[in-house]
Amino acid sequence: MFYRPRNGKVDAIAKTLAAACGVAHVSFFTLFAWRIVGRWGAGSVAWAALALVALLGLGANAAGYYLVKNGARKWGLWAISASTATAGVLLAIATVTA
Repeated sequence: MFYRPRNGKVDAIAKTLAAACGVAHVSFFTLFAWRIVGRWGAGSVAWAALALVALLGLGANAAGYYLVKNGARKWGLWAISASTATAGVLLAIATVTA
């Protein structure tokens, strides 16, 4: 009678992963944006690009969470996995440049 989205185990795990990746993307954005302050030159452009990538990952993460929550499970899981991969790449870059 009424439409209810699935609330299975995979959906719950995907939502939890999306929440954790959201925190990671916000921290990466602040890390890379903070490195721009007080600097000039080509390095600032690279840090700004990485901060933009962190924002795009956060957007994909939010979209994936919304899609999983509202029933478009396949596309939501793809968006969350893309966001997680982006967070992994940003973590590697942040580790190397620390």
